[in-house]
Amino acid sequence: MPEYGSAWRLEVLGPPRLISPGGAVPLERKAAGLLAYLALEGRTPRAALSELLWPGTEGSAARNNLVHVLRRLREVAGGPLVQGGDGLELTPNLAVDAQDLLGDDPSAAPPGTLLDGVDFDDCPDLLEWLLAWRERLGARRAQAHLTAIGRHEQAGAWTDALARAREWLDADPLSEEAHRALMRLHYRNGDRASALRAYHRCQEVLRRELDAGPSPETRRLARAIDRGTLPEAPATPTGRLPLRVLRPPTLVGREDAWAALEDAWAARKLIYVTGEAGEGKTRLVRDFVASKGPALYLPGYPGGREVPYAGTVHNARARLAAAAGVELPGWVRRELSRVMPELRGDEALPPLIEEEDRLKFFAAYREMVRLTSAGFAAVVNDDTHQYDQATVELGAFTLSQARLGSTNDVPRHISVYRRGELSAGALAVVDHLVQSGAAVRVELGPLGEDALGALLRDLELPESVAETVQWLRLTGGNPQFVLEAAKHVLQRRPFEAGAVLKGLPEHISSVIERRLTGLSPSAVQVARAAAALHSDFSPELVTEVLGTTLLDTAVAWEELEAAQVMTGERFSHDLVLEAVFASTPPAVRRVLHRASARALTGYAVHPARVAQHWLDGDDPRQAASWLMRAGEEAFGTSRLQEAGEYYEAARQAYEAAGDTEQAWAARQARERLGHFGGPRPIT
Repeated sequence: MPEYGSAWRLEVLGPPRLISPGGAVPLERKAAGLLAYLALEGRTPRAALSELLWPGTEGSAARNNLVHVLRRLREVAGGPLVQGGDGLELTPNLAVDAQDLLGDDPSAAPPGTLLDGVDFDDCPDLLEWLLAWRERLGARRAQAHLTAIGRHEQAGAWTDALARAREWLDADPLSEEAHRALMRLHYRNGDRASALRAYHRCQEVLRRELDAGPSPETRRLARAIDRGTLPEAPATPTGRLPLRVLRPPTLVGREDAWAALEDAWAARKLIYVTGEAGEGKTRLVRDFVASKGPALYLPGYPGGREVPYAGTVHNARARLAAAAGVELPGWVRRELSRVMPELRGDEALPPLIEEEDRLKFFAAYREMVRLTSAGFAAVVNDDTHQYDQATVELGAFTLSQARLGSTNDVPRHISVYRRGELSAGALAVVDHLVQSGAAVRVELGPLGEDALGALLRDLELPESVAETVQWLRLTGGNPQFVLEAAKHVLQRRPFEAGAVLKGLPEHISSVIERRLTGLSPSAVQVARAAAALHSDFSPELVTEVLGTTLLDTAVAWEELEAAQVMTGERFSHDLVLEAVFASTPPAVRRVLHRASARALTGYAVHPARVAQHWLDGDDPRQAASWLMRAGEEAFGTSRLQEAGEYYEAARQAYEAAGDTEQAWAARQARERLGHFGGPRPIT
């Protein structure tokens, strides 16, 4: 037996075993599961480990089983591999190959699947943990390859990039991402024939091993290579796009809209600004309110429409952050804590069933709005088509109580929404206010030829591609479409007179997707993870989703900002987010959604958001319990309609997962709502 302490190493990537200078020792499955769990999760209570490894076993018996496993491991190693009292952890002298994969240089980790060949069907929680970690480590390994390939590609080191892609394929021949990397690298290295041969090999492997064909993304890449429409090199490898194509120096073509805003402002009316996506609504409103004084900007977020009070929580947090010196009265904090966990104390609040209780909650929000409005000339609610119905109703109540127009110390309110995307209830409120004369609606349209010409001059495009008529025909005068096409032009130097716009797609999303092909693989992965999260993402959260390092994410984020895909911790435009998400292959989306659900579990987010990620990740069993929690939260704030919808969705999810007992419980929860009646309007 090897001497204890002589460089023991635990291998869990592949069939699990212990390695020492004296040889290898195979591991029994429970011992392997125990060591792998501690290696990846760190210090863990004995009780939790006993429950994971021996579910359903009486407590003392499970603890005895754990003691026996630890004793056998000690005998095998000649000393302890695990240390601790109530909490267990690996001893410092035990190296683990999986930790190499999670370190700064994941390329140093050996190939292999976590605990390959080990069966935990009798330990469902441990099996779920194992599957999640296999997915995370696989994504980490893929990210390591993508990062290395991207660096070689940016430096023009095609031989090194191709070698890394081949190494990736050797380790994971079923990875379409690896096949696409090899195809793209061959093409950009000037070898179109090898790129197409790589595609045909991908077809053969998938057909032989999976009886399936390549994904739509792989087929699109092959078509682009075949037609010669794939950019030959990464876009803007050495510099940022000029700021003028993110935000043109001057606002053009909006003189009539500006005059309408001035009139409404002078009359102290509510202002609604609407138009198609990309027509410059936000730019117009921000420039206008900047001429009036400080403004509070409260944007809606994608994915929030189905979560009761999601917009309310976003807005309240933004208001409190902007008015850091404001101290909320105790009763206001108490009521707002119903939807804001960070304000909760030890008191468990009853559901908002009685009208008096609901009025008190609404009054608390109104008081918070009053306290945080001082010093602002205007409040801008942007993208209100993303607001949930509960927030719309609360906002209408708050505005109705604000006595707009009666005093000069109440900020003006401007709301912005996409034409055709406001909910029916919200649109009815807007129509009523406009028709009654309490509000003004300003409608934007595309730019005309003169305004478009002025915009092109501001963008300082080369004369060879600045023909206004051509741009008008291509973009329809949509300002955001113009800016995306301009980015495409500026990324394709040197310019070829009359040919730069040739073949450009006729839809803005396709133009954005074309620009994304010029990003490094690691930047694309980061953008996809952020798009899957949809809202409230950050580099730290994206890092958790991808299972990569924060440094790798930061490098990719910098590239995305340089390409104007990101601006700070938001996409540069909602249309960019939508294009990134639409271009993500369905299989990748499912993986990202499951990873997002796991990452968000540790954050104070509404359970409906976690549930939706599990549903989009095709895991109804996980989604069902979160939907039940969402129903309980909706019931607690008197959103009975939404509560019923969540319970019904939970019932369907439980049925899809084959859990008829829990499906019946969800159905009963939904039926119990009938005893409380439907949601009642606040009067």
